[in-house]
Amino acid sequence: MSDYQKAYQEEKQKQLVLWEDMISKVFGEKPNDSVKVTERNRMIDILEMVGKSKALNHTFMPSGGGLDLSGARFSNEQGLAELNFGGSDLLVRPDSLSFHPIGDSPEWWYFRLDTLPFEESGVYEKQDEDSAEEVFKTASDKELEWIMSYYGEEVLEVEPGKYIDRAYWDINHLGYDENGDEIPLPEHARVVSRMYNGGAFVIFPKLSAYNQVSSTYDARHNKVNDEEFKSYISEIVKELIK
Repeated sequence: MSDYQKAYQEEKQKQLVLWEDMISKVFGEKPNDSVKVTERNRMIDILEMVGKSKALNHTFMPSGGGLDLSGARFSNEQGLAELNFGGSDLLVRPDSLSFHPIGDSPEWWYFRLDTLPFEESGVYEKQDEDSAEEVFKTASDKELEWIMSYYGEEVLEVEPGKYIDRAYWDINHLGYDENGDEIPLPEHARVVSRMYNGGAFVIFPKLSAYNQVSSTYDARHNKVNDEEFKSYISEIVKELIK
């Protein structure tokens, strides 16, 4: 084993201990079976604890890919929650947060956040669907379209819950006044992503084997429900301990 591999394994074991400790703090003790939370305040509290923990996480997105959750809070929009990923803010409508302690190793203990659809902001015009074009789409076209649908919409929040086109963020002003002078962005203006199509997120330990396999970034967790994904992970763990 190289020095790098040895250092990596030592750090991984340290992180898994921290993950196990974090789970115990979240629930009071390590649950023996799956736990499902549907109360919004409690879901946000747990996600905030996960994001702020010394136990590093990696969160897989409904659209594919992944980011590290760094915190959660109530959104400026009623009924929504705000997930923070190191400066990127995503608005979601949480439905349930499940925890699944699969197997004996914390490496496979994960959270799943299922979210519901909600209304678009109305900032952007909707694109009309052409049924004739749909017939000629390839499987890869449809897959890409499905993935893109879960990116949501990026908007510029200029006041709490008030949005405009994010293009104003790119030009760094709100246009011009009657004198031709630039109208500055509000001090607290920020770009947010409204994940209005819903979808599922899963959160694993940062150094878990699931996070180390590039194919898992294909949003497979969002193509099945909570129980189906749990069965999928359970089968992987069973194969590993044979």
